[in-house]
Amino acid sequence: MDCKEKITFDELIEGLLELFKAGKESVDIDCVTAWFNRYENNPEDWAKYSKWDKFKYTRNLMHEGNGNFNLILMCWPEGAVSPIHDHSDSPCFMRVLEGQVKEIRYAWPAEGSGDALVESGTREIAAPATLYMSDDLGLHKIENSSHSNKLCSIHLYSPPFDFCKVFDERTAKDTKVNMVFYSKFGDKEDVKKRIKNNWKILVPQ
Repeated sequence: MDCKEKITFDELIEGLLELFKAGKESVDIDCVTAWFNRYENNPEDWAKYSKWDKFKYTRNLMHEGNGNFNLILMCWPEGAVSPIHDHSDSPCFMRVLEGQVKEIRYAWPAEGSGDALVESGTREIAAPATLYMSDDLGLHKIENSSHSNKLCSIHLYSPPFDFCKVFDERTAKDTKVNMVFYSKFGDKEDVKKRIKNNWKILVPQ
C-alpha cells in the first residue's frame, strides 16, 4: 500500500477491509487517507448507489465492510447543508468525488453553558481530496455551497453508528437523532421507514 499507483474501486474496498480488519488496535489516519487518494474516480463505479433528493442530501450505503466500518455515498444537491453535529466516537474519512465541499468546524461547548457555538475554522476542498474528522477535533457541518453544481462524496465511518447529536448554533443545545439510509446497496429504502426514523434531521459525516 506504499506505492503511488492509482487503484480501482474494487482495490479500494479490498484495501479498506485490510486496513480495518478485526483485531487491529488502531488505524493509521495518514495511511487510510493516502489509500483513498489513490482511488481513480470512475463515476461508473458508484452510479448505482447515486440516489438524489431535490431538496436535501442523501446517505446511501455502499458497503458494510467487515463490521468495522460503513462506506456511504453522500449525494448533495445544490445548496445542501448538514446540521452541526458530532460523530458519536466514530471517526470519518470523506473522499470528495465531484464538486466542492465547504466544512465549518466548531469548538465543543461547555456543558450546560447555553452560549452560542464558537467557530474554530473553515475550509473548502474540491475533488479529488480526502478529509478526516473525529470528535477529538470538535463539531462541524458540511455544505455544498454551490448553486449550480452537485456534490458527491464517499464517507467511511469506523465503527458504524446508529445515532449522533445535532447542535443549535445559538444555544449549543444538542438533540439526539437516529441515522437511517436513503438507499442500501443501490436500492431505495421505504419512505415511511425514513420518516419514522427522523429522516428530515439526519446528519452526514
